[in-house]
Amino acid sequence: MARGEAVSARYAIGIGARRGIDARELAGLVREVAARHGVDLQSATLATIGARDDEPGLQGAARLLDMAVVFLSLENLRARDKDVLTRSARVEEMFGLGSVAEAAALAGAGAGSILLAPRVATTRLACAIARAIEGGESP
Repeated sequence: MARGEAVSARYAIGIGARRGIDARELAGLVREVAARHGVDLQSATLATIGARDDEPGLQGAARLLDMAVVFLSLENLRARDKDVLTRSARVEEMFGLGSVAEAAALAGAGAGSILLAPRVATTRLACAIARAIEGGESP
């Protein structure tokens, strides 16, 4: 699992999560959102905020999905905040950005990446997918 750098993948699946998430619930949401957008998980990496690098549910979901996880700095996420499609007042208050999931997807997919759609959110989880742009740079 990488810290602070994008993994070479066509898509980045951004994750926003409260503490104590269930690995199976997160893996299910990732599969559902990826299927909805026709994204093969083998061509994607998970991306989230570095503050979640000790979250067992996130790491468990990555193992269930057989995917790498990139933990990004808050600065990397804030650099893509202008490109998020949704805004959560709670997330803005906590982190100073509109959506951890959307910003993580964008930052994880590299410079110039685009969101496929707004995040999908449950009461405890959020998931968004960004597509890398050919020739884009990693954070």
